[in-house]
Amino acid sequence: MKRLPILILFLARGFAAEAPVMKMFPLKYADSEQVRKLFSRYSYPMSTNRDFNVLTVTAPAGFMTQVEAAVKQFDVAPVPPKNIELTVYLLTGADAPGPPPLPKELQEMEKQLIATSSYKAYHLADTQVIRTRPGQPADSSGVLPLSQVRFRAGWINSDEKGRIISFDGLRVQLKTLAISEDIDLRENQLVVIGKASPDGLLVGVAKVSE
Repeated sequence: MKRLPILILFLARGFAAEAPVMKMFPLKYADSEQVRKLFSRYSYPMSTNRDFNVLTVTAPAGFMTQVEAAVKQFDVAPVPPKNIELTVYLLTGADAPGPPPLPKELQEMEKQLIATSSYKAYHLADTQVIRTRPGQPADSSGVLPLSQVRFRAGWINSDEKGRIISFDGLRVQLKTLAISEDIDLRENQLVVIGKASPDGLLVGVAKVSE
């Protein structure tokens, strides 16, 4: 008989620990109604105010912990869509520097090209910039000499050194020839992607823009 009061006290504490409480969850990004639907198979009272995007829950503390975890997981700022940007430069070798000089972003590559060729400088003959979303095709047309740059799809990959942007079916159309290939470019790194003429080079650089 002496154990009965102890048992009653234990059960009373257990029920008290699971007593329902009410809590309001103001949401910034997630739809409160969609979060509520995640728990539709439970019978605890849950209501939403979509004008203020607030979820109200009345439930034991253990269930409330699950709701808090869901809100933390889903009520986050959306990731801004990424764009792939490819810039193609047409450079031509020359016996003397400009005017005008090459853009600043090309000057270091010009030094490398001069060191491995008989030219004293390179001139910028044309530029094409093309931008699209990952997995989508892109096409940019202009006047000669770079009349078209296009590709079937561009993809963002990565390794331990950073991001790599891959272009499937890249085609660069010039006046007298076309260069077609699949190519991988490390982000923000200038790369010679083809020879345009006896004294001309195609240089490409790719980046990811938010």
